[in-house]
Amino acid sequence: MASHRHIHVIDPDFRRRARITYELAHRNLHAEIYEDLEEFASRLPEGGAIFVADEPGRCCAGDVQAMLDARGRAVPVAAYSAEPSPQRIVDAMLGGALDYSRWPFDPALLETALVRLAEEGERRAQLARRGASAKAAIEHLSMREHEVLELMIEGDSNREIGRRLGISPRAVEIHRGNMMRKLNARSPSDAVRLAMYAGLDAVREDERLAA
Repeated sequence: MASHRHIHVIDPDFRRRARITYELAHRNLHAEIYEDLEEFASRLPEGGAIFVADEPGRCCAGDVQAMLDARGRAVPVAAYSAEPSPQRIVDAMLGGALDYSRWPFDPALLETALVRLAEEGERRAQLARRGASAKAAIEHLSMREHEVLELMIEGDSNREIGRRLGISPRAVEIHRGNMMRKLNARSPSDAVRLAMYAGLDAVREDERLAA
């Protein structure tokens, strides 16, 4: 694992934080430590991975994940506890934790968790870069081209799109061609894929639910 990899550790127990910092440093990893969720929220990271002590009433994976989601940060989270109950593990995983470990860490299991966090972190970073690139490309579309793309996501034909927008199928073809050229899309499926990377499918679904 790369030496520049950051692991953000949220733990109210300073002795445990110190031990975790030592174990991570031994693996060429840099630990950023936080005493509580308030301190973590004030310095919310944009990358790396997060280890959070799962302590009821103090901090948990679900609270951390909610903070990240609210700020659009795609950082993977793992939780740990000295006495993890099955319910706490289930709650943490449902709250967004990628992994759950028992403290003190088993060296082999810690290595496995760190590898999973690194792989997931890279996957999310790639998705974020892809999404940002797609959003930037879509911003160059005209309003009509944007509307055509949104209806393509729903699987509408040119005739159906024209009927819904009040324009002719030929006009739809022209707008679709201009849209695909601006997006550098080689096929309609390429254009739809870019739209999904940009999150337009989620926006359309939210609009339908709100209607």
